[in-house]
Amino acid sequence: MTGADDHDEENVMRRRRSRNRSETASPALAFGKLPRLLLLLVVLLPIAEWSASAIMARLDSRAKAVTLSDDDIVKLYGTDQPAQYREALAEMPQAHDGTYAPLTEYRMPARQGRHLTIDGQGIRGGVMGADGPRVVVFGGSTAFGHGLTDGETIAAIMAAKLAQDGRPARVENRATPGWYSTQDRIAFAEMLATGDKPDVAVFIHGVDDFLSCGKPERTAWSDRLARVGIPAGLETVVRQSALAALVRRLTGMPEPSGPVPHNPACASDSQAEASLARLDANRRLIAAMAERFGVKPVFVQQPVPTYHYDNAKRAVPVEPHLMVPYVPVAKGYARLAEMRGTGKLWEQDLLWLAELEPGEANAYIDPVHYAPAFARLIGETLARRVGDLLPATAFDGASPAANPPAAQ
Repeated sequence: MTGADDHDEENVMRRRRSRNRSETASPALAFGKLPRLLLLLVVLLPIAEWSASAIMARLDSRAKAVTLSDDDIVKLYGTDQPAQYREALAEMPQAHDGTYAPLTEYRMPARQGRHLTIDGQGIRGGVMGADGPRVVVFGGSTAFGHGLTDGETIAAIMAAKLAQDGRPARVENRATPGWYSTQDRIAFAEMLATGDKPDVAVFIHGVDDFLSCGKPERTAWSDRLARVGIPAGLETVVRQSALAALVRRLTGMPEPSGPVPHNPACASDSQAEASLARLDANRRLIAAMAERFGVKPVFVQQPVPTYHYDNAKRAVPVEPHLMVPYVPVAKGYARLAEMRGTGKLWEQDLLWLAELEPGEANAYIDPVHYAPAFARLIGETLARRVGDLLPATAFDGASPAANPPAAQ
């Protein structure tokens, strides 16, 4: 073997050793970088989630922006101040904006806006009226006063009317968007169980009771709470990630399916009957509790646009497809009226307002929520019933309301 051959063989061996060292070092190098990669991920992922959450909030606020024209708002509200109601509509919460509450599953969180205030107990507009008998109002979004300012809700109008009539009372608007009679019953029972006893309790029912009729009963938050107990698999993490939600929003990808599917609409006659039976049972249970604890109840069968009302009278027409979700309400009310006509409806403490209308004024600002004139009519009508239930001794030497709710 020549010296040249020895040199070539040595070069080959050197390259092999170099390659072996490189192959051995590659996994070690990768493992050496892994902690740094994990640290970078831990630092950057929360920042990305926070940023995505902020962007989603901005997109949601834009989506929530009122698209009505000033001319439409003037017609719907009967106002010359459309900007005020545009602001009020933008401040309105939805059921999914709530915060967890024991037993009832959710309530509205505290907030302070120009036209909407909610205290830490979920009471809208604070305690309205003067010292005197106490009146609490329960219900869903129509009683809450969706689209109205604090001083225009049914509860606020009732408080003002009671004070005007010389029967001042402290009025609390405890209505919560999306609540129906079962949640009202539970909330009322909790008040009584903790020694928190009003003089009069008003329950405004009609719309929400016929929009959910599954068994077991569910609220607007049931699916959200059901997901809490599901092991955090990849699908759950993706579903709850703000970053993933932002990607879906920007790319148009569909939302991942939830784990607890249900049909909230009372589509069939049998489901409407089940909802009606539940409403009747809840009212009887509330009445029994109220009697035991010395509280005067009032059950308001609220007006709805799917019964008795001529929707051709609307100041601004509503697209037919927007009324489709409320077909169950029409079925439920038709059955209620039939039962009332034959004497089969339990009417103890019932204030039947299903046929009430605000004359020539506009009645609704959207498919189901009341315009200011209609809310005023309902509030003043309710004040007459509530005023008759307040203890007469409370008005001996009564002074005018110290804190009347001012319409804004």
